Amino acid sequence: MPPPPVLPDEILEEILLRLPPDDPGCLFRASLVCKPWRSRLTSSGFSLLYRKFHRTPPLLGFFENDEKLFFWFAPLSPHSPSPFPLAHPRHCDLVVLDSRHGLVLLSKVGSSGEPLSLVVWDPVGGCNWDFPYPEFAVWESVPDSAAVLCATDGCDHLDCHGGPFRVVYVGTNEDDGIARACVYSSDALVWSRVTSCEHPEFSLEVVGTMPKALVGNALYFSCITSTIILRFDLTTQELAMVDPPQMYEWLHDRYILITMEDGVLGCASLQKSRLNLWSMEAGHDGSVRWTLRRVVKLKGGLPSHSMTMINFADALGVFFATAHCGVFTVEIKSGQVKKVSSTTDFVIPYTSFYTPDQSGGITPPSTMGFSEEGIKAARDGHDDVLPLYSSGEESEEEDWEQEQEKVAQELFIKGSMAIEKGQFVDAKYYFREVLVTRELLHGRLSPKCLSTYFKYGCALLYAQPKSAPKQDFLKYTTNSHGTGKELDLAWKMLLIAKAILENAPCSPLEKLEIFSALAEVSMEREDIDYSLSAWFKALAILEHLVQPDDIQIILLNLRIFWTFESASKIGDAIAYREKATALCKSRIQNLKKANEVLLADNGGNASAAEFGSVKSCPDKRIKYLTPSLTILGKQLERLERAVSTWISKASDQQTVGTDVPRVTSSTPSQIAVRSNEMFSTEISGSAGST
Repeated sequence: MPPPPVLPDEILEEILLRLPPDDPGCLFRASLVCKPWRSRLTSSGFSLLYRKFHRTPPLLGFFENDEKLFFWFAPLSPHSPSPFPLAHPRHCDLVVLDSRHGLVLLSKVGSSGEPLSLVVWDPVGGCNWDFPYPEFAVWESVPDSAAVLCATDGCDHLDCHGGPFRVVYVGTNEDDGIARACVYSSDALVWSRVTSCEHPEFSLEVVGTMPKALVGNALYFSCITSTIILRFDLTTQELAMVDPPQMYEWLHDRYILITMEDGVLGCASLQKSRLNLWSMEAGHDGSVRWTLRRVVKLKGGLPSHSMTMINFADALGVFFATAHCGVFTVEIKSGQVKKVSSTTDFVIPYTSFYTPDQSGGITPPSTMGFSEEGIKAARDGHDDVLPLYSSGEESEEEDWEQEQEKVAQELFIKGSMAIEKGQFVDAKYYFREVLVTRELLHGRLSPKCLSTYFKYGCALLYAQPKSAPKQDFLKYTTNSHGTGKELDLAWKMLLIAKAILENAPCSPLEKLEIFSALAEVSMEREDIDYSLSAWFKALAILEHLVQPDDIQIILLNLRIFWTFESASKIGDAIAYREKATALCKSRIQNLKKANEVLLADNGGNASAAEFGSVKSCPDKRIKYLTPSLTILGKQLERLERAVSTWISKASDQQTVGTDVPRVTSSTPSQIAVRSNEMFSTEISGSAGST
């Protein structure tokens, strides 16, 4: 059969240019098709054409300032490669303040919560810069505000990575109520002169957590309840005050400053199911007038309680709003509302192109982000600020670290025992304390923290109502939808463990445990796609560890079957049900044959002592498995009856033209509990027989 014709270069390029920029995984997967594609996709020429074709940098995800992790990146396309680690690899704590033009502004925080310095991070470019706060910054009194932006004149901001930047810092002091501002330049490496302004009647208090609006050559900052907006002119470097819209007095905590489509200052607020967009218009006499420009009716996924605006990706028309149950995105064009996180904290969107030429096109980006080489390169010569010790002090420091690690190990053992006893609240406490210590000693992404992330994530998962570990490592939960925030934290812990795993030597069993736990917690979070992806990876690993008809292979196929069933994907579910059934039958037949051979070798009347004295692993496994043969057969019959009932009901529903319902007569969780009880004897018996 002749090979398929090769696509002309012009047509291939047009196809590749149309791959969506908000899902970078498409480009990276395409770069693995063949060498010509990889060569094309990793070239700087294609990257330039790709940016010009799409024009607007995509929204890759958002940062959360998590109280336990300090900051966390949540990609909006969870199956796509991320240009940076989910958590920063440094030993110190970092809080995200702002993001713009592909750059991220962070604050390095000390052990007592005091800010140590500012950090500008270019995740895609792979570098960062540390510099001190301005002298007037007083963090103990009022939280200040800062913004980062590209400093290249005439830049289209499609590829600002590695270029010069500026940081505008605006601070207020509750003692005098004066607002002060200055600019840090990456070219000059110093802060500019300080400019200030004050209101004649009341004190000014800038809001550090609210988004900043870049309009033309000026940045706008929100203030607390003072009915004033601060304007910093980037050309003259002067700070001034602007009157907000009239509705600000009674809606100050529910609106944010934005950049409108026509390049003027605007603001947005939410009222029930309506998104109100206001724009500022300047009169000929210098006066300011605010006009209600547009009202967008929201639809789909609205929470039961009211939402509050917290941020805006202006070039893409995507708002972020928070409610009591999490964070939502709101699209201006469609009015569509979608839940993207269970956190209730402020989030900072991140927009940037991310193409294969920025990671070599071959090495998986998530792997690169966590490598030691990548971490060292990202620091750009700026190491963590750590104290210097003399030889005697260094010895004392080593003794202290060893003592801390000893205490952490004792707590780790207590946490592991607590999980075994079902004391998951205690386990959460123990592993949280261990994680704090080991992050301080070794860094957040050290392989020495791997087991702690995994155990802590499992403890958080099992602490949810009706969710507990089963007797084998392929656990199954009852999808009881536990506390969203703790489930999110469990998911994050396991994702960090997975990221460390990708760059550290580990056993296949460790990978299997982490992927299985990720599949579990994803089911609890109702993320069916991620759960299936994790189950498939676990199955691929397991197939290289055990026999094809091993009980654990059967169980994992049943997990996939139940996951498809929960999503009402009948065709896919049936395929894995049939595979599990065939493996069950094969298992029973093989065990019967092995049992017959064993009995024949022992004359049909072997004693229990003789069984125990047999040294070969197959014989020992048969001893444990033989009593389970009858139970296996009954379980198989129950499974077939449950699926037959399901198919019958589905057929009846399809006849009358309705959607296929989920099984109610025999739920996956009920079958899982019975199957785990049935297989526990075999698993315990085969644990030492591999």
